[in-house]
Amino acid sequence: MKKKTLSMLYFAILAMATLCLASCSKSVTDDDDNTAITAGQGNSNLSILTRAGEGEGSVAYPVVLYVFNSSNQCVAVKTLADETAELTIEGLKADTYNVFAIGGADNTRYSLPTQANATPTTLITLLEGKVHEDLMTGRNTVVIGDDEDNQLTLALQRKVAMVKQVEVKMVPADAEAVSLVITPLREAFQLNGEYSGEAGSFTQDLVKQSDNRTWKNATEQYMLPSVGNATITIKMTLDGNVRSYSYTCAEPLLANYKLNIDATYTGNTFNMTGTLTGATWEGERTITFEFNEDNVTGSEETTQGGGGNNEGGNGNEGSGNTPSGETTEGSAPAVGSDYQGAYVLRSVDNGDNTVTVTLMSAEDYSGISCNGKTQEQIKAEVDEALINLSIDAVDGWRLPTKEELEYTYNNRSEVNTKLSKLGFKSFSYSQNVTTSSRYFIVNSAGNYTGCDVSNRNEINPNTATIVRAFTTLTFNN
Repeated sequence: MKKKTLSMLYFAILAMATLCLASCSKSVTDDDDNTAITAGQGNSNLSILTRAGEGEGSVAYPVVLYVFNSSNQCVAVKTLADETAELTIEGLKADTYNVFAIGGADNTRYSLPTQANATPTTLITLLEGKVHEDLMTGRNTVVIGDDEDNQLTLALQRKVAMVKQVEVKMVPADAEAVSLVITPLREAFQLNGEYSGEAGSFTQDLVKQSDNRTWKNATEQYMLPSVGNATITIKMTLDGNVRSYSYTCAEPLLANYKLNIDATYTGNTFNMTGTLTGATWEGERTITFEFNEDNVTGSEETTQGGGGNNEGGNGNEGSGNTPSGETTEGSAPAVGSDYQGAYVLRSVDNGDNTVTVTLMSAEDYSGISCNGKTQEQIKAEVDEALINLSIDAVDGWRLPTKEELEYTYNNRSEVNTKLSKLGFKSFSYSQNVTTSSRYFIVNSAGNYTGCDVSNRNEINPNTATIVRAFTTLTFNN
């Protein structure tokens, strides 16, 4: 009888304990698949705020947030509907968390993963029949201890370019259709913000205006940036036959730029001018095309507006970074080859019997201590490293631009395979499991600073910041 009484008492205590634990636990619900995360697993909280990165304008909403622990398990998916929304994730264990944000995307337009199937490399693609919105992404890492309240602010960077205005004038009155095509573009992007795919394209049908001779786009549209140098094509349908007029740009079409195209058709000649204006902060780029049935020629000019940083553009940031304007006689070296002891990173056919190549030094250098040093002291040490990395037979060695870092990072697998075959040092892109490598650049203010290679955010340089020399040469084939 005594044993039975003790047994009943044990089960009663166990039941009370279970009820107590259930009443004390809180949950954070996954917005997509309603999977709950039990807060009883930890005692720390994370509040997340978003802001637009420098020059990006306002944040594109809704913002979908994905939180991963150090084991790359997605522990929360939440959505900020607008700028007034607040978000706190409760009950987190002490751990290191990676937070990824996608602004301007929702599951009516994009294939967004649920918490159950989300990974940092999950592809975010457009649903069939949909077009891109003003997309932004952000990422950051936060270390959370026991019993802590943490606040993390994510800076979002624009991932798309805008085709703002297209106007084609003096089109024959009997033209049946006019359209704009831009290729090749990135096809998609990953949850962590990195681009994926190299065979994307943008197509926009133009609308005939009341004068029957002018065709315009009806709305602004967004597109992912180009893979290398984009080709812009105007297609005109006459008598059921499609005529295409194309020009390959001397520089890539980058994210956070607005593209305006003003074209005029004159008989067998097609003259087109285009302006790339940075969204709220970039410079202005003018592209001039001349088309006829047998030949395509063009020129491009980039100017800086208001002292803004031309991220990528056609030039380099800060003083001392202007490539030589001289033309080298002879055939341009192939991409991936060794030219005078330097690596040929990429090649651009300018359409005027010249080819521009970008070279990268065979080695890099790190170990420069920047703590407590002035800009002059940092510059002196970086410039000395550049001299040691440069090749005497080639002029114009400098630090990379953000766009050159982006290009190298996006093509890192192919680049490192070819560097290895040549016996050159690999392009470093991962400092450790959670941190990307940083490289020295010259920013728009002319200061020597660090740049996160995965997202091109400026960051304070430290001893791990890498110096790698770049230069640009033009060959007259």
